[in-house]
Amino acid sequence: HIRLLVQPGAHRLRVRAWCSAIDVKQRLRDACGVPVGFIRLFHGPRELPNLARMIDLLPSSSRNSSSSSSSRSRVVSLTMRAQNPSDFATGCYLQAWGGQAEDAEMPVPLTKLLSKCQQGLAMGFAPQLAWDGTGGTYVLRDASRAPLAAFKPRDEEAFAPNNPRGLPGKLGQPGIHGSIASGEAHVREVLAHRLDHGHFASVPLTLQAEAVHPAFYVHSHVALSRYGAKVGSLQLWVPHDDVAANRGAATFPTREVHKIALLDMRLLNTDRNDSNILVRDMARDAAAHRTPSLASCSSS
Repeated sequence: HIRLLVQPGAHRLRVRAWCSAIDVKQRLRDACGVPVGFIRLFHGPRELPNLARMIDLLPSSSRNSSSSSSSRSRVVSLTMRAQNPSDFATGCYLQAWGGQAEDAEMPVPLTKLLSKCQQGLAMGFAPQLAWDGTGGTYVLRDASRAPLAAFKPRDEEAFAPNNPRGLPGKLGQPGIHGSIASGEAHVREVLAHRLDHGHFASVPLTLQAEAVHPAFYVHSHVALSRYGAKVGSLQLWVPHDDVAANRGAATFPTREVHKIALLDMRLLNTDRNDSNILVRDMARDAAAHRTPSLASCSSS
């Protein structure tokens, strides 16, 4: 048997090893009163299809062993999300990906960013595809039409199925950089924000989100998610005056450069270039001399 811990609610279930996700949903229906069709299950960042088997979620070392130590390791943690499938039928949807949407402790800035993006979409401000970059980057606007965030779907990255720049491919194949598979760049953006402790390197607020909108590019004939939603990174729009590529390196304060260099070393980032460093001119004194401030952003 396998023990399941399903959050939120700390539901503890004991199921047979070959039990599938749909079986777990039926158990949760009985425990929570939520219709099976409304239940979504996530294992880490991955949504489980109905036929996914619980035994396949275990480490290979504990799948066939019956020892007591293995028994203790045969525990799988899942996240449940109750959602009406009709939410996606409107054709205009944006929410945090996975169990984040059910997390009552989601940081307030992330909640506010989502709320403002949702308000702009509800007012009819469609996502706009940015003109530059090798992947799909869509600018979302707030209620006053001001740029608010950038959404980058994983299936529109370079060499992913729905790339809008003429660079289609398969998810998981080598991307622009051979060490980064297509469809994984958006996760690196989310992790960069989480690892920028204290906002030291000025990485913009970033979370993993899913969205539906007719403005998004679709080339592939194969559905990439159960509801047709696109999963990607949602990153706060950073007002800036320029990018580093258009400035002389001698104009940048040493401390600003070091902050980004330290971040890149911690993240093993090999994608840094002068087009993904934003420049904001800051007043240095009353004489209106300008000292640039730098912020890290990922290439689109």
